[in-house]
Amino acid sequence: MKKRLILAAWLLIGLIACSPDDEGGLNGRVCVMDGDTVMIGGTRRHTKCADGQIVDIWGISAFRLDQLCPHPSGHMVRCGLYSAAMLQEKVKTKDIRCEEKETKFGGIIVAQCFVDEEDIGRYMVEHGFAKADPAQTERYTGYEAQAKAARRGLWEMGGQ
Repeated sequence: MKKRLILAAWLLIGLIACSPDDEGGLNGRVCVMDGDTVMIGGTRRHTKCADGQIVDIWGISAFRLDQLCPHPSGHMVRCGLYSAAMLQEKVKTKDIRCEEKETKFGGIIVAQCFVDEEDIGRYMVEHGFAKADPAQTERYTGYEAQAKAARRGLWEMGGQ
């Protein structure tokens, strides 16, 4: 009986941690999967995210996790891992709020997400950690141009 009560309490906590708000959005702590994908309400297990809702950040496209970029020093760096690390640094242990735009195959939600009311997609593009995805929205294309011109983030390393 006690085990069932504890299990029920944990399930309730899990539902609250990854619950839709009144406007159909998602809120909660995140596990960063890559530079443009998070899992809300998930946990990290052995370097993988599990047990949450996968959310693709709307309007951006991050560098692939295995993508290599030339660094000005002449070395190759894993720009996809760098992009994911910069997203992790931004969200840290904070709750994020996501507003669903669409649902893709497999139940993956595409959403505009915010941390402390700051648009995460804009942040990633503006700092050169991701590219704008004009197929979804033109909203971030100007920020990408500015990041490229200023050689911010991965654009300093010739990100493609």
